[in-house]
Amino acid sequence: MTSTCITRSCKDMISTVVLDNPPENYLDRRVLAELSRTVTEVHGENADLRVVVFRAKGKNFSGGIDYPALAKLSKEEAGHLAEVGRSLLAHIEALPVPVIAAVKGETTGAGLGLALAADIRIASSDAVFSFPEVRLGLPPVFGASQRLYKTVGVGRAKELLFTGRTVDAEEALRIGLVNKVVPPDMLEQETERLAVGIAGNSLSSLRAVKMLINYGLAEGYETGLKEEVTAFSEAFNPDTKQWERL
Repeated sequence: MTSTCITRSCKDMISTVVLDNPPENYLDRRVLAELSRTVTEVHGENADLRVVVFRAKGKNFSGGIDYPALAKLSKEEAGHLAEVGRSLLAHIEALPVPVIAAVKGETTGAGLGLALAADIRIASSDAVFSFPEVRLGLPPVFGASQRLYKTVGVGRAKELLFTGRTVDAEEALRIGLVNKVVPPDMLEQETERLAVGIAGNSLSSLRAVKMLINYGLAEGYETGLKEEVTAFSEAFNPDTKQWERL
């Protein structure tokens, strides 16, 4: 599928969604609407899908929101934008298969929030990360205040959000903001290698892992442990024999 700002392709049970809104890949209302439609289609059209990859054209993954344009919005318009973004990222986070974000260049504000909705982040060594909202008199948006502390811990998240400072790729790796850092010319190749490796595993197991971790984060540790017992026993259901499937 091709549109003015989003492209999508699927190969070997891996769906790749590409953001193309030059020059900064801002997440404006048009992009959010197209991403929402694309994410809905990604899984609905392929029941055997195993991995979703998000990446971007150009030098930056996403500069987030165009703040000068945002200043022109009314309170109601701003609230609508925030809700659309929150819903989109929640949908990405809830996709039943692993999601990988390949990030590069400026990955800031809502753009970093988009990356945080993925399960795994691979960063180009030229990537830089920040939440600049505090310098603009704004709170975080699209769920970043919640996903950041789940990723890097409460203390680190507060520091990054309180200061709005920029984190380079190596620090991002050190604090757990990203999973791996690679040279810029290797980002696409390494992302594909990881996606292919994951896609070669059992679909039922991938879905179970994603569901259990998300369930535990949302419902609590003890509830997650009990759900794991249920999921494991269900893998031996004689009607499905999920444990034998690849």
